[in-house]
Amino acid sequence: MPAKACPRETQDIAANLANRKKAITTAMYGPMNPNEPNNEYWAKLAQEFGTTPEEAKKSRCGNCAAFNVTTRIKNCIAQGLGQDQGDEWTVIDAGDLGYCEAFDFKCASKRTCKALIS
Repeated sequence: MPAKACPRETQDIAANLANRKKAITTAMYGPMNPNEPNNEYWAKLAQEFGTTPEEAKKSRCGNCAAFNVTTRIKNCIAQGLGQDQGDEWTVIDAGDLGYCEAFDFKCASKRTCKALIS
């Protein structure tokens, strides 16, 4: 059986960015920098979820059913970042990157969106 091809967005930066922009505009993908407080973002997302900002902060891409972090996907992301550069795994690990199967783009585990699938 042939190996499954990598998702286009793991290899094509323009396609990845277009889908990420769609997630930002249609599903509140964010926050921009998850290491900052982002109080306004979390208050808006909490309102979408019908909960408190503190509870909304627990709903991250990293615990979403659509967040794919299989070895195959991580290898696809590394390939798309350019394995010949030698720092692709540093980038993947720093962002705790995976692949959002709901919006078809590379995303970071610390972010979230209102389409979270638990």
